[in-house]
Amino acid sequence: MVEKNIPKNGDISKAPTPQNTPSSVTGSYMRSQAPTVSTIDEEVESQNNPAAQLASNPALLQMIQGKLSTLVGQPSGYIENLSPVVKKRVYGLKAVQQQQMKLEAEFQKELLELEKKYFGKYQPLYERRKQIIVGETEPTQSEVDAGEEIERTEHPDIDQNDDRDATEDDDSEEVGIPNFWLTALENLQTVAETITERDSEVLANLKDIRMEYLSTPGFQLIFEFVKNDFFKNTILTKTYHYQPELGYSGDFVYDHADGCEIDWTSTEKNVTISIERRKQRNKTTKQTRTIEKLTPTESFFNFFDPPKPPKLDDDEEGDEDEDEEDDLEGRLELDYQLGEEIKDRLIPRAVDWFTGDAVELGFPENFEDDEEYESGEDDEEDSDDDKPKENPPECKQQ
Repeated sequence: MVEKNIPKNGDISKAPTPQNTPSSVTGSYMRSQAPTVSTIDEEVESQNNPAAQLASNPALLQMIQGKLSTLVGQPSGYIENLSPVVKKRVYGLKAVQQQQMKLEAEFQKELLELEKKYFGKYQPLYERRKQIIVGETEPTQSEVDAGEEIERTEHPDIDQNDDRDATEDDDSEEVGIPNFWLTALENLQTVAETITERDSEVLANLKDIRMEYLSTPGFQLIFEFVKNDFFKNTILTKTYHYQPELGYSGDFVYDHADGCEIDWTSTEKNVTISIERRKQRNKTTKQTRTIEKLTPTESFFNFFDPPKPPKLDDDEEGDEDEDEEDDLEGRLELDYQLGEEIKDRLIPRAVDWFTGDAVELGFPENFEDDEEYESGEDDEEDSDDDKPKENPPECKQQ
């Protein structure tokens, strides 16, 4: 397991997530209300009521809230006020917990070694998959028969005879499975949101996506391409590193990612930039020339140039714009999420993402809860009704 903590100015443990980051209220109903004018009685009451003074002074209230937020996680002084004998018991519990955490660290390290062991056993199967995808070999009849049986089990309403008849008369010259990895990537929603139309042309040249564990905690994603007109590389890599020491929860903590340089064949083929051309005329010579303006643009291939947290001195730390910090943290979070989903979801079940079965099944646990459940509202009225309760959604393990 890995803690998905993304660095903020190099501090990985304080990354915002949808769970701990409050949403903005700038578009809320309260913002649309017209200001009211208080009466004299209200003003007098306000002077005698500190809470009313705070409510009528948003700037002061925000300042106090900001100050209070810095106290979160600070010692409350409760332990210091305990009696000496109780303090000793608390210290004893800390020692017991420390022993448990040492065992947890051993467990995580052994678990990583076990993952590496079985990953080695997966390799021949991944290589076999690659050979079939690119057309180096054909599946055996026993593999086809087993796959058809799986299909009948998963989709009993689909008639398999039509496919068998079509296969017997098929004289197609198609090699392998065209656009296998592009289709699989586009069915994985988080990744699909980063793929542009220009990216699709490039990703159609994907030959294989695989991963390797590092000798240190971490992994490398490997994207293998056939020879193409877009870049000279045949291999693009993205490497994710974890801290050598386990985090507080006993899991490995994400540290940083390294990409690779893409050797684009030309500026026009570089899908990570947009080109704006305009003509400029010299007032003296009357000659014209073409000016090119290159602008970075959204692209899946920015994945290979991961964002880096700035390294600031203590004096400069407070000068960084908060909006820029939030944007950087968001890009770091997305970068980490993409790597984890390709490693844990796409690569092991690539054929299910290609066929769309993984999308339909919500692999691994994408089922949606009821809106009322998500909002935390228990529908007490329904508890009095005689309506039969629906079965809970199926729990799928990752």
